Amino acid sequence: MYLPKSKFRVENTYGEEFTNDKNEPYYGKVLKTSGGRVYAGDSVNNIKGILTKIEKDSNRNIIQRPYNDYYGPTVINYKKGFYIRYFLRDNRNGKFAEVSLTQWKAKKRLSYVTPGKLSWNLKGPVNDGVVNDIPFKGASTKNREALQRLEKDYPGISEFFKSTSEFVR
Repeated sequence: MYLPKSKFRVENTYGEEFTNDKNEPYYGKVLKTSGGRVYAGDSVNNIKGILTKIEKDSNRNIIQRPYNDYYGPTVINYKKGFYIRYFLRDNRNGKFAEVSLTQWKAKKRLSYVTPGKLSWNLKGPVNDGVVNDIPFKGASTKNREALQRLEKDYPGISEFFKSTSEFVR
């Protein structure tokens, strides 16, 4: 095979970039052509075979960010009167994401995530009231108090859950 010197270059490889026809890592001299082909060998006259580039796992360096993924309370949750809301705080940027139990379990041990959960009241009057001269707290107030208790460990959580009467019936 003939190639002008301007159409190829010879380089060394150490087994991390290419495999041979037996799918084994190739060590040694490689001939790279301007067309993108790579051959084993040190010259155009001494080609030992075509090499294949090893594809590196591109997902390895991508850090998965938590994403909002929740479905709200079920009929069973409404019968119980509460449900657990799961959330994650991304420590790199301080943002919160409400997530499903599945995603919460999968991501709670990641070093850059702080997991949390919150019992959310679903039943009762939304607002505070008085019955027979006895004051009682509504579901909205109970949810707000739960968020305030979490605020010391998760600054900004109250702004994430904006409506304390959400899902209350």
